Amino acid sequence: MATLLVVTSVVAWGCSPRVTAEAAPHTEPLTLTSLRAVPTALLLLAVLPLLRSRLPRGRSVWVATAVSGVMMVTVFLAAFTEAIVRAGPGNATVLASTTPFFIVLFGRVLYRERIRLVRLGGLVLGLGGIVMLVSSQLGRGGGGASLAAGLALALTASLGWAVGTLIVKDLVVRHPDVDLVGVTMGQYAVGSVLLVAISYAAEGTGRTEWSSGKLWAAVAFIVVIGSALATITFFEALRRLSATTVTAWLFLSPVVAVLLEIALGHTPKPIAFAGMVLTVAGVAIVNAAAGR
Repeated sequence: MATLLVVTSVVAWGCSPRVTAEAAPHTEPLTLTSLRAVPTALLLLAVLPLLRSRLPRGRSVWVATAVSGVMMVTVFLAAFTEAIVRAGPGNATVLASTTPFFIVLFGRVLYRERIRLVRLGGLVLGLGGIVMLVSSQLGRGGGGASLAAGLALALTASLGWAVGTLIVKDLVVRHPDVDLVGVTMGQYAVGSVLLVAISYAAEGTGRTEWSSGKLWAAVAFIVVIGSALATITFFEALRRLSATTVTAWLFLSPVVAVLLEIALGHTPKPIAFAGMVLTVAGVAIVNAAAGR
């Protein structure tokens, strides 16, 4: 069950970049990010009674929800979108995929967790596979200060997701009965407010093609599948597995993205297929080590 949950998240997030790319010409990056976050919060609020879910209860639960929402919604979505624009999708994907390494580092420093060398090797192998997967796009971003800012933003996105993941993991350990649909709704409610304020101040609304059917179709997919469903299944997997194991699965999202491109008739270079094999092997090693 835990594997099915995390695979659902991986597939949803692997398909989201292509859908986002289809919507990008019709609006600004931060506006698109806001269009993703705000409807997700409203959708989750609407389905709470249908799913018999509830909002977080208690001050400590709400604090964890709010802080993780800022990290996983505001920081991650805003930073990663801008990183793609400034540094190119290849550079941004590689650096944003360093989340498992931040998880291992924080676990070692904060909780004195030991990491087996075989598991660390699996993480390195998985990241190496991602580098090979997107190697054809590396260096295609802007140059100079724009490229440097994009690389820094990609690392910021990775760090934000790692911090948020650890907060949620700690939350479900301390409160095993916490409703994760409600937590996700709270995260998006807090994160979307900040995103709207930032995007309006930075970009306004003038360039958005509000009548574009392609824009709204992409937003619908990203909201329902790429945000609400994917985040809830990710958190449910996090309830059952370690943070390192769950985030290691995220290495497979670029593999899904490449497979989608192949299905659409965009055959990648042979090095991409080699990268897919390494990535899958790295995830398998991490999960095998976790099982032992």
